This record gives sequence, C-alpha cells and structure tokens, in this order.
Amino acid sequence: MNGRERIYTTLSHKKTDRCALGYDATSEVTKSLIKYFRIDKRTDLTVSKIGTFRSLLGDEDYGMDHEIELLKTLGVDLAWVACPTSTKTIGNWFGLPLISRSDNGKIRGAWDIGFKEFEYPYGTYIELDDAPLGNADKLSQFIEHPSPSFDLWNFEALQSIIPRYRDFFVVIHLNGCFDFARFMRGSEQFFLDLVLEPEKAEILLDKVNDFAIAFLEKCMNHADGLVDGVFCGDDFGTQRGLIISPEMWRQYIKPRYKKLVSAVKDHGLTYFHHTCGGVRPIISDMIEIGFDVLNPIQPLAAGMDCKELGMEFGDKLTFHGAIDEQRTLPTGRPVDVKNEVIARIEALGKYAGYIVAPSHGFQPDTPIENILAMYEAVLGYSF
Repeated sequence: MNGRERIYTTLSHKKTDRCALGYDATSEVTKSLIKYFRIDKRTDLTVSKIGTFRSLLGDEDYGMDHEIELLKTLGVDLAWVACPTSTKTIGNWFGLPLISRSDNGKIRGAWDIGFKEFEYPYGTYIELDDAPLGNADKLSQFIEHPSPSFDLWNFEALQSIIPRYRDFFVVIHLNGCFDFARFMRGSEQFFLDLVLEPEKAEILLDKVNDFAIAFLEKCMNHADGLVDGVFCGDDFGTQRGLIISPEMWRQYIKPRYKKLVSAVKDHGLTYFHHTCGGVRPIISDMIEIGFDVLNPIQPLAAGMDCKELGMEFGDKLTFHGAIDEQRTLPTGRPVDVKNEVIARIEALGKYAGYIVAPSHGFQPDTPIENILAMYEAVLGYSF
C-alpha cells in the first residue's frame, strides 16, 4: 500500500496496514533533517526551490527533490504542494507571493499586505507589519482594492512538479478568506467592522474568497487529474477558543466556505482545512458544509480533548495532527512522544480516520530524536 492508497483508505474510515503519516515543519527543521539523513550529500538531487510548500527568502542548499526524499525516508503519505510563484516575486509566505523587500527588512506581499523580517534564535521569521486598508473609511476603497495578478504564480510549472510526487496523496494549497481579509484591514479594525460596519468586512471576505476559487480553477486548468485534494489554511481559533463567536462565524464565514468547498468538490477533490486553536463549537458546521479533514488538532487548546473529539466526530471527520508541539515534542523524551502517538491513535483512530502529524509544524527547538520518535512509533522501527 503506497501513501496515496493509505490516505484514501483512511479517508474512507477503513483500516490500513499502518496509521497514515503527515509532515509539517519550519524550513530550519527540514534542513536539519535533510542533513541528518545525509540527503544533502546526494549528487542526483537538484537544489531548485520550486514546488516546496514553505518557500524561502534567500538562498538555500536544498530543494523540492531533497524534501521528497525526506518524506519518503520518514514514511510520510501525503504531500502539500504550493503553486510556485513566478520570477516577479522574491518568494512566498504560506502561498502568498512576496513581491519586494527593502533594506530595513520590510516586505511587501500580494494584496499589498506588509510584513517585517526579523531574526530569532533559530532562524528568520516574517510577521505582519502593515495593513493596507487599516485607515480606509470609504466603501469604494474596499471595493477598489486590487486583487493579486495571476502573473505572480507559475501555474504551468504544476504539470512538471506534481508528477514528482508519485505515490503520495497530493494536496494543493489555497488561502482562505478570513485571515487575508483581516490582514488587509488589520485584525482589530476588521473585528470592529464585523460588529459596527459589516459591509466593509463582507466586501473583503468576498474579494478573497472569490479570488481563492478563481485561483483553484487556474490551478486545476494545469493540474486536473494530478492532485487528490485541496489544503486551505485559515485560523478560526486561539488557545482559549474561537476568535469570533460561533454565531458570527456562522453568519459571515460559513456561507463563504460553503461556496469554496463546493468548488473543491466539483473537481472531485478532498477538502483539508487548517485552523489552529479551540474550534470545537463549529466542527459540526465544518462537517455540514463538506470539510473532510481537520488539521492540526491542537490538543492543549480549549475544548480540543482528543478522546472527546474522537467520540463525537470520529465517524464523520478525518483528523490530521494532534501530536503536541507545545510541550511533548519540544520538551518531552522520545518515549513520551511514542506514548502520545499510541494514545492519539487510540483516541482519534477508533474509526480509522486519523493521520499522525504534529499539532503545528515542527519547530527548531524540537529535538530531532523526538521528531523521529513520532514516525518510529507508527512505522515500528528506529531510524
């Protein structure tokens, strides 16, 4: 059974030869693992960054082929693939094209969203820095705010990239309406708009959601028949619960996601959704509008007890993640990680709808031996 077959079997809630495995990590962790397994010494692998999910700013000494070999080595069954950006960009941030960078570390991305680059002990991060519509007060400014040009992506490259992931279950990356709408407006002002002037918020939500659907169609024009699913990232939760009330989510976010998921299903694709935090109050709504897989299942967030989630939703939803990246992976021992994997499979895999993966991308402060322990617990052998 190859990875693609294993994921399809998992999605149908049937028993597989072993539990399915996923992978998500910062670029620093991926680079460390590539070096650990000496994949970087392979002379037959190119260093092209094209096709990598977490595209990087600056030069790197590994590329898509190295990442594919790493996934194979770890026994990973599915691969997230972002449509590569074009030569008109300097990289991307979770699929969002980054267009320019100034000497002071300021970065300008698509939708005119501003970021700032800064260093931390393990590498470099970029964070939101400037909301282009933060001070806008006229509806015309929201209506006329330009959507990104499709010239910022290299859609044609998908035809050569995706076949490289043969035997993996391939999901292509989209960005959801909620995060990018508030990034353009600024989170605080966006939430105020939802309460006081919802028309402003709805213009942005529709603008981003309609663009995501059009972007999906562009991808499928070049990748139809090559991909198995769509992975959409949009955070609805925090450590303490939902960012907005369930009622407000159902009024403003749910109808737009119903439209997006419907477009995904029209292509016969599986819908994966990433949202951090405690989102249990709206999981039934997600299932109702067609969410197939929920990621990353943050077990320490409010309401996200894995036993309860498995009992309540395990026969209707596939879980992806749940191996704790807040405490167990960074500070536990390898045996603690393995014990948690076993416990999660028992809690979330009762209906066989569970893909073992971290509850957030592996971070650089997580020891390599703990990362490997997660995979060893499923594969049954040590690296």
